[in-house]
This record gives sequence, C-alpha cells and structure tokens, in this order.
Amino acid sequence: MEGERQMLLERIIFNLVAFSLFVIMFFKIIRKNDTTYLIILTMQALGIAVGFLEIIFYVEINTAIRVLTYIISIVIPLIVIYLEKKGINFSEIITITLARCALLFDDQKNAKKLLINLVTKYPRSYLGHKLLAEIYEKEGGLRKAMDEYVKVVDIDKKDYNSYYKISYLLNELGKKDEAVSMLESLLKKKPEYIEATMLLGDIYCEKEMYKETISIYMESLRYNQDNYELYYNMGIVYTMLNDFKNAKTCYQKAATINSMLYKSYYNIGQISLIFNDLDEAEKYFTSSLQDEELEAMAYFYLAQIALIKGE
Repeated sequence: MEGERQMLLERIIFNLVAFSLFVIMFFKIIRKNDTTYLIILTMQALGIAVGFLEIIFYVEINTAIRVLTYIISIVIPLIVIYLEKKGINFSEIITITLARCALLFDDQKNAKKLLINLVTKYPRSYLGHKLLAEIYEKEGGLRKAMDEYVKVVDIDKKDYNSYYKISYLLNELGKKDEAVSMLESLLKKKPEYIEATMLLGDIYCEKEMYKETISIYMESLRYNQDNYELYYNMGIVYTMLNDFKNAKTCYQKAATINSMLYKSYYNIGQISLIFNDLDEAEKYFTSSLQDEELEAMAYFYLAQIALIKGE
C-alpha cells in the first residue's frame, strides 16, 4: 500500500513538472513563431499522456518506458531551456542537423530550403548563413555565396576563414583590387594565415608586383618556416626578377622540406644551365625524371647537356 502511494505521488509530481515544461515550450512556439518546437511538444504530450494513464488506471508501466517518459517530458525540455539561456538556439541546431542530413543524401534543394527558412526567421544565425554560403559556392553561385559569407563575418568578426572566402570569391569574380584590400587587412590581423598569403602573392604576381610578393612571403615565413610551397613560390618570383641565386636557394629549401617536389629539381637544373654548370644541371634534371609531367622536358635538357659535352 505504501509503495502504491509513493508511486502515485511520484507520477503526480512527474505530471506537474512535465506539464509546467509543456506550457513553457508552448509559449516558446507562440513567442518565436517557430514550429520546430512542436517536435519537443509532441514528445512531451506523449510522456504526460502515459503518466496520466498510469494514474487513472493504476497501471505500473515498464521501467524502460518510464525512463523514456522522463527523458522526453523533462530531461530534453530542460536541456533546451538551459541551452537557450546560454544563447544557443535549439531551432537552429535542429535545422542545421536536418540540412546536413539532406546534404548527405545529395538533396541540396531541401537543404537550401531549410536554411533559407532558418536565416529568414533568425537573420543572425551564424551556422545557417555559413552552411548556405558553402552550398552556394559548391553550386557555382559565387555572388550568393559571397553575400552569405559577408553576413557570417558581420555576425562573427573573428571568423577569418569566411573573411578569406570573401577575398577568394572577389578574386574569382574579377574584383582583384577589392580582394587585395581584404587580404591585406586579413594578414594584418592574422599574419600566419598561409592561404591568404598565397592568394595575395598570386594576385600581386598577376599585377607584376614582384617585390611586394617577396615581402609578404618573407613575412609569412616567420610563422610558416616549414612550408615548402612558400619557398617554391618565392623561387618562382625570384626567377621572374632574374635573381637566380636567391631563386636557387628557395628551390633547394623547398626540395629539402619535400623531397618529392620534383619541380624544384627541374627549376634548379634550368638555373644551373644558365650558369653553365652542366654537371649540376644534369644531376637535377635526372632527379626530376620521376615526375611524369616533367619527364619529356627533362630528357630534352639532358640531351642538350650530352650534346654540349660531346657525348
């Protein structure tokens, strides 16, 4: 008898707490005009219904089912309320999860629809704008992607990856001066950002601003000492400046870091030919033969060296 009273008291308390949380979630739907919360509300209603049936009919339900009712009627709503007090939008989390699931099944149309609804309802949704930007970029909608990345940066000024994306898209759209301005600004804030350095270097080279390119590469080397691509690109720029000594040093450094960077061996071979160092040129051209793309030209230069040597 005592056990039955305790069970009844427990279920009454459960229903009171669960119903209170149900009311809170109900008013969230009205206040936010967001039907996403209906998922929780429906689960809560099921849990409360089970509790009422247990009280009315004096039925002792299975322990597993009871635990489940506590989870869906009390635990999950409390988690949602706690997250939102911390500034985390539950609706945003659910929508982003559903959109990512749609993308897993290559359903970009529904993913975009979900995200557009999300950012329309919550214009400050960082995750919504960012995922939408990634989808637009993948589809080739560069202008739409850039607009979304701009909104992302507006929400989080320290999202340097999105800042870089805007620069990259500006360059792709032919707005090189704007891209340069953004990249220079980005590198002032985050000088170690190697991708930004590489892109800015490429644009500078297109504009034949070789000394400026060397300057930003040298600055980046302070933070990226073991980046072989940085040394290789520096070698190319020094070559354009006819500074073959520094170019050779950079190519050698790149090859030291990455022994499979056969283009460096090939370029050193060409520089050695310029200085008429046939033995060194032969050595480096031979090393570059392992790259199929370089093989034909490497053999061509080796043949030339053989002719000069009278072999």
